[in-house]
Amino acid sequence: MRVFLFFCIFFLSNSPKLDSKELEESGFIPVKKTPILQRTEDFKTLELAFQESKSYFERLPADWKIKFHKNSYNKKEFLNSLKRLKTLLKERDVKKRKIEFQKSFLLLETADPNEGKITGYYEVIIEAKYRPDAEFSEPILETPSDLIVKKQGSEKIVGKILNGNFIPYDSRIELEDPSSWKNRTKSIGYVKIVDLHLAQLEGSAIVRIPGQNPFRITYSSDNGKRYISPSESLNGVCPSLIPSDLRNCIVDHPQEVRTAILKNPRYVFFQKETSAPRGSGGIELIPKRSVAMDPNIPLGIPALISFESPAVTEENRLVFVHDRGSKITGHGRLDYFLGTGKKAEEQAGRIQTPGRIFLILPKK
Repeated sequence: MRVFLFFCIFFLSNSPKLDSKELEESGFIPVKKTPILQRTEDFKTLELAFQESKSYFERLPADWKIKFHKNSYNKKEFLNSLKRLKTLLKERDVKKRKIEFQKSFLLLETADPNEGKITGYYEVIIEAKYRPDAEFSEPILETPSDLIVKKQGSEKIVGKILNGNFIPYDSRIELEDPSSWKNRTKSIGYVKIVDLHLAQLEGSAIVRIPGQNPFRITYSSDNGKRYISPSESLNGVCPSLIPSDLRNCIVDHPQEVRTAILKNPRYVFFQKETSAPRGSGGIELIPKRSVAMDPNIPLGIPALISFESPAVTEENRLVFVHDRGSKITGHGRLDYFLGTGKKAEEQAGRIQTPGRIFLILPKK
């Protein structure tokens, strides 16, 4: 089951049109003035990010190809471009580095003046118990045995077989009843409702249970429902609508926050992990180097990002497309992975800003 599940996740993460609309060509803007490709002192994270992209492309089938922005690319071209980019970063002469970069790469900006924005995400740390009580009442569920994922055109359909018919999978409110899942899956642990919401929103978490070593949970699957933010119901109730601030709001408004979270029909199932947090295609997420983008944009490719926010400001930061997100769709949309813990949580909640995103592609 675990091998089959990994295959499904790997297949889905490498099907760019699955559950996503084609990106309009008008949103791709050729770059006339090449931004400066900065040398960096942060070589450790950069090396790790390069290696994750390289390993991802190496795992793809030998005949793998992808069509993107009028061109077709194969795994060898992407692997060679990563090697070339890594070599260029070692060049100390700024002028020479820029000339060689222009010879080897196509810079393509992805932009949408209305919907495009850069946000941040992180890996949350949550407390849990093995048995439920009044406070730790929400189960962290593994993927149910009856969950089925089908491809229908460009969409992903998630459901189950009932009386011989394929029907949509259970919503969050239906999964609130333990009798609905007891014979189909099991709980990894029980957490507070806000912590479950945050883990499902971010896609992974560090779980701490008293008397046990902490362990990591990562995204395994979901019920295929559209995400509805609790903030749609809590405007005017909570002083701050930043997701992590719901921990404070629920103290004063427990019923309102709980009701708002349960209105979101989307439910994410998890699996226990012993390794670092992973994005799509089994790629390890590297803090401030990994980003999530639209499913049509090839996994593994590098990009340059620039933005300003109260928490973090970046200028031509070299990052890599290592992840996807249910709400990260369309041109100019990017989610920036900031790491694990409180500092990353505080930063992530305060990045909600326009920015510039330049995809780095092999020049044909």
